[in-house]
Parts: sequence; C-alpha cells; structure tokens
Amino acid sequence: MLALLVTLVCVLLIGTSAQIIAERMRIPATGPLLIAGLFFGPDLIGLVQPEILREKNVLNLIVRIAVAIIVFEGGLLLNIYDLRHASRAVTGLVTVGLLITTGLAGFFAHFLLGLSWEISLLFGATVSVTGPTVITPILRRVKVNRRVKSTLESESIIADPLGVILAAIIFTAIIDSGDWSHIFTHGLTTVAAGSASGVITALTIYLLSSRFHLLPSKFTRLGILGSALIAYTVAELIAHESGVLAAAIAGIAVGSLDIPHKDQVEEFKGDLASISISAVFILLAASLRLNDLISLGWQGPLIVALIMLVVRPVRVFVSTIGSELKRREKIFISLVGPRGIVAASVATFFALELTEKGYQEDASVLVTLVFAVILGTVLIEGSLANWISKVFKVMPRLTVIIGADETARLLAEKLIESGESVSVIDTNPDNCAEAKELKEANVYCEDATEVDVLRKAGVGTCKAVIVATPSDKVNILISQVVRSNFGDKRIVARANTTSNVSAFREAGIETMSPVQASVAILENMVLRPSLFQLLAATEPEEEKIDEVLVRSRRSIDKSLAELHLENCLVVALRRDGDLIQPSGSTVLRYNDILTILGDERSLEKAKKLFEIID
Repeated sequence: MLALLVTLVCVLLIGTSAQIIAERMRIPATGPLLIAGLFFGPDLIGLVQPEILREKNVLNLIVRIAVAIIVFEGGLLLNIYDLRHASRAVTGLVTVGLLITTGLAGFFAHFLLGLSWEISLLFGATVSVTGPTVITPILRRVKVNRRVKSTLESESIIADPLGVILAAIIFTAIIDSGDWSHIFTHGLTTVAAGSASGVITALTIYLLSSRFHLLPSKFTRLGILGSALIAYTVAELIAHESGVLAAAIAGIAVGSLDIPHKDQVEEFKGDLASISISAVFILLAASLRLNDLISLGWQGPLIVALIMLVVRPVRVFVSTIGSELKRREKIFISLVGPRGIVAASVATFFALELTEKGYQEDASVLVTLVFAVILGTVLIEGSLANWISKVFKVMPRLTVIIGADETARLLAEKLIESGESVSVIDTNPDNCAEAKELKEANVYCEDATEVDVLRKAGVGTCKAVIVATPSDKVNILISQVVRSNFGDKRIVARANTTSNVSAFREAGIETMSPVQASVAILENMVLRPSLFQLLAATEPEEEKIDEVLVRSRRSIDKSLAELHLENCLVVALRRDGDLIQPSGSTVLRYNDILTILGDERSLEKAKKLFEIID
C-alpha cells in the first residue's frame, strides 16, 4: 500500500512539473507528460512503477475516471452557438472523416508493419480521434478565427466518443469473428446506452439545480462532478465503451442548459481535468518499454508522418467539401490534429484485452504505435501551430480600443461575438475591471499615450485603432501618438463634442460623432425605413458588415441600381476621405470604399464584383 501511495504522489509531482514546463515552452502539456512518463518509468529512472497499480487494478480505474472527467469537461465548454458557424464541416469530420482516417491509417499500418487487417483497422479507428486534452491548450495559446476554433473544438469533443464506438465495434469483430448479428447489436446498444445515459443525467441535474432548487450552491460543483461519473458508469454497465459517449453528451447538455454557478463548475472541472491528464499520461507512458518503440523501426516514424501529412489532410479536404471553411482554413485544420488521452486510454484497454485473448504481439505493437502517433503529433503539430496560423492567415483580426467606458465595452463585446480579437486600454480601474469580464478580451489598465503600452496591446499588427475616451483632447493626442509611431494605421476617433469634429478632420483623423450618428439614424428611420426593416429581419448570426474597394471595370462609372446587388445593401461610401450617403443613383468611382451589409455568401459575390480587376 505504501508503494502505491508513493507512486501516486510521484505521478502528481512529476505531472505538475511537466505542465509548468509545457506552459513555459508554450506547447501542449501532452508531449512533456509523455516524455516525463518514459523518463521516470521502469526503463530509465524507475520512480514511477505502473505495474504496482496494474496489479491492484487501480490503473484501469484511474484511467476510466480521468477519461470521464476530461470528456465531460470538453462537452461542458463546447459553444453550441459557435458550432452553428461550422456545422457542415464538423458533421463531415466526425462521420466521413472518421472512416477515412480508419481506412487510410489502417492501410499504412498493414502494408508497412505487416499487421493483420483487423488489428490495422483497430489502430486506424483508435487514432481517428483528436481530443480536447490537446486541442484546447493549443487554441488557448494560438489565436485563430471563430470558424476554425469552433471546428477544431467541436471535432475534438464529438469525434472522441464516436471514434471509441467505432474502435469498439472493430474490436468486437476481432473477438467474435463472423458473428455479424452480435457485432451490429453491440454497436446499436453502445450508441443507445451512451446517448440515453448522457441525456437523462443532464436533465436530472437541470431539474435538481434550476427547476426545483434542490442542489445548494456549495454542492453544485460536486453534484455535477458526480453526474459525469454517474453518466459514464451507468452507460458502461449497459454496454462496454459507451461511457465516453455518455460523458460527452452529458457535458454538452449541461453546458447548454441554464444551470446556476456554471462558471464555478467550469473552473473546478478545469482543475480536475489538469490533474487527470497529468496522472493518466504519465502512468500510461511509463507502461511503455523503450525497446517496443525502437522495435517499430523506420516504419513507425514513417506511419506517424503519413498520418500527419497524408491521412489528416485527405480527411479534412474530403469531409469538408461544400462546407463554410475556406481553403487556407482547411489547410490549417489539416496540419493541426494531435491525438490525446482518449486514444491513449482506448489503446491501453484494447491491448490488455487482446493480450488476454492471445494476441500479445499485436497488442504490444498496437499500443506502442498509438503512443508514437500521440507523441509525434503533439510535439510537432503543437509546437508549429502558432507558426502555421500565421503562414495561412487564420488568426482573428485584431482591433485595439482605447477607452473602456460603456460604449467601448459594448463595441468590444460585439467585435468578439463576430470572431474578432480585441485589446482594450484604459487608465480607469473601474472601467478596466468591467472590461475584464468580457471573455477573450485583452485588457491593459495603462496609459495609452505610452508607445510601449500600445505596442504591447498589439497596435503594430492590428487592423484598426478605435480611440474612444471621454476626452476629445486625449483622443486627438493618442491618435497622433499612434500615427507618428505606427505609420499608416487606420485610426477612428470618437468626437464627444460636435464642435470638435472639424479639429479631428483637420488633423487627418477619421472621426465619428455620437451626436451626428444619432441624428443620421433618426433621419433614416423616418426617411428610409426599408434599411431598418432589413436590419431587423436579419438574424444576428447571419448579419455581416464588410468594406470593399471599388477596382473592377464592371462597377466603375455605374450606379448602384445598375449593379443589381442581391441580398446585400451598401450603407456607406467613403470617397477621398469624405463620407457619402449612398443611394440607387450614386455612381461609383475608382478607389471608392463601400460599407456593405448582408449575409456571407452575398458579401463574397459583391467583393468579386467590385474588387476583382478585369
């Protein structure tokens, strides 16, 4: 018993240290945890002895509890609203994509390592999942646009249980060779058990906490933790390997329901997930033998490379045909698909089962090859993700807002909802405190007249600077500091007093007067009600506003009415620095800048019409 306690304490200490190192190196913790497990395992230092836990059946229990917590937390954090912006891509990745990975990865394993088709396909299904344990840390460090982020997060959470079920069906086919009726029944039972257990558990938590208020606030976190384990356990009692699906569904359902103290629950779950990840990866990596990794030969690294450079890109491009993703976004997603804890735990479980059934050599190759894929994808893709995002330009566009009063905070909130990255600068501590409540906003409670502060906030790489403090003098000063130190950067300043608008314009600063804007809106509501009917009829998630530069001969010297724009509206026109109210008779000139409102598809058509030079 003492040896068991020492092993667990060492695992926690080593795991915490590895996560700190990963944070300093700015890479996902999975890689350092795996390396630490190998280093401190029996083959080298010998400080971690997983055999002690395996003998007492503790290792399998720890792995199952950890997987339930981690998958549940991933579902809890899944943003259903964002999922709607990439639903077609995600659907393809977690259905057709799983089959593509299973088939191609199995094909390479069969012909390069000589594994049987059954074991090769089991390997392919096992590495078909990515997992929130590796995707989430990457997305916290690498800023990408909302569509890419939603696709990667959703794929990692939804594909996990489906990939496990697919692997379980293949495993059943290996054990019960030829009994297809049993295999089919097992697959249906697994899906039904996981789905029912997850939904019922989530509804029970919702009723107890929100409707009947039977779950006190101080017990909410423990209650929801218990629900994750209950969903997993009940599903496993009904059908083996259905627990992952139950935990994922329960997490997604609880996260989308209006449950009190959800923020505390998410923070608590995050801490538990970090501990679980540390323990499981170190214990599983320590169970590997270096001789097994070496025995893969050159074929092992080649299979890892093929999975990263061939299997993953084919999966992404084929399964996202006709989706919302752009080409450069598909390339980024193709190059960032690291495997995580679910693949590791499932491979370990199947290896134990195969050993008992007499497939000892296949079991050893299976688990070793899966861990090689995890190690390679995490270290390489996790380390290069930030560079890849810059090369293929999938980062969100940054806007720096100087000032954090109510108007500035509302603007920041709208920009974040649209997938933009926002930095806010203000010297008022109260304003900064309220601005920090905005998720994903970078808030700097410092003096915006200092160049170092502006550079730290990202002014050097941002697309625009909004200067919106309550003082016009300060707004002019900051605008001049930005212009003199950061060159030709777009600056939009708020003129709080109408009489100061001319001073801003004389200084060459693009200006917006709240008073004049209010008058223009009221005028349009009276004289042009159709514009506001369009705005009111547009769903928030479909409405987009963009600017286009008139360059095409097809649009120059023609009126807006002649161009017959579909499902979009030109709401503003800037010509030689002057703002012009557009109408159907407005004739366009070369280099006019149009502000257009419409859905994404219509905006793309408009850009082709105006911007592409014939």
